[in-house]
Amino acid sequence: MKNLVVHKPNELIEIVGNPITAQGLVAYNFILHKFQTEKKDRILISLSEVFNALDMSDNYEELYGYLDSLQRIRVESKDEKGRIWGAFNLLAEFRKFGSLIFFQIPDTIFKALCGNDENQKELYYTTIKLLEQRTYRCSYTIIFYEIFKKFEKINLPIYTIEELKELTGTKDKYKEYKYFKRDVLNTALKELNQFSNKYQYSFEEKRLGRKINEIKFIRTDKNIIDVVESQISDKLLNSIEKARKNRFIDKSYSQKSMEKLLQKYEEKDIIKALGELYKYNSEIKSFSKILTSKIEDIKNSKMDKIKENQGYTLGQEQIETAFKSDFTEPKKSDLDIEKEKVSNLIRNSDLSTNKRMNLWSQLAEIQNLEDLEKFKNNL
Repeated sequence: MKNLVVHKPNELIEIVGNPITAQGLVAYNFILHKFQTEKKDRILISLSEVFNALDMSDNYEELYGYLDSLQRIRVESKDEKGRIWGAFNLLAEFRKFGSLIFFQIPDTIFKALCGNDENQKELYYTTIKLLEQRTYRCSYTIIFYEIFKKFEKINLPIYTIEELKELTGTKDKYKEYKYFKRDVLNTALKELNQFSNKYQYSFEEKRLGRKINEIKFIRTDKNIIDVVESQISDKLLNSIEKARKNRFIDKSYSQKSMEKLLQKYEEKDIIKALGELYKYNSEIKSFSKILTSKIEDIKNSKMDKIKENQGYTLGQEQIETAFKSDFTEPKKSDLDIEKEKVSNLIRNSDLSTNKRMNLWSQLAEIQNLEDLEKFKNNL
């Protein structure tokens, strides 16, 4: 059973129905692995192999309980609008023949497991590491583990409390949210974070009136946390995490870009820029460009303030000396100089916050003086 891996179709991940024990899910993944290995929709497996693989005692009644619960679960597939377009059971049939067990899976699952379309596998399959799953003691942990695996390459979805209760089989168990949060969400995510080497998971509560109605799950790369913690203060780390609660920022966020910005700009300027971007409400093409533009605007504002405090009596050399302790100004190109002028115009204009943020984003995309001139003509 070492390094046992099964590629599980995404349709099998969001299971709505009765709760499944941790051992029951591990048993099902083992069965899927056998089907995928033998490329057949019906197979015979020796009882001794099953017991050994699942670290179970030779208790067929216990195994029957797991298999019976799996066969009773009905999986409903829904489209993006929530409409049901298909349904199937996890197991089509299982029977004991002496020292062997016969298994059959539905044709839908068999085609998904053993299809030859590599692009389809890449799109629809999620890699499930069975050895990792054995470490989990809470059945809810494995449910969230598989959901998060499904959405590993895209943003995690927002679920209503009712949807989460259906997925975890706790609809009738927890009437009050505070107990569901304590026993399901907090317990599962705490255990998941203990054993996950790649991601740290958390969640944000969304209210409808005074009642908590939805949960937004947040995924943070642990490598990002390790790198950032070694370079910056907790204050900046908290600013990054807060900013990424904005879905537009989270979608475009780049750790490499953040590392480069840390080398170029002062931490306090980055924190202030992140704070202002937190309320941004449009698609972001380049996280690096829009944050750089915002930081530059903050720096320009500092320069103007210094000039104002000095009553415009200082020469350029004196101004640079006074400002040097705050940042080291890189040599600017003609394009950068012109962009600063436009940036000041945008900042000083009587514009709404949304309009100003959109202009900053557009300004960050400009690559040459000709593009800048066209942009200025449209202001």
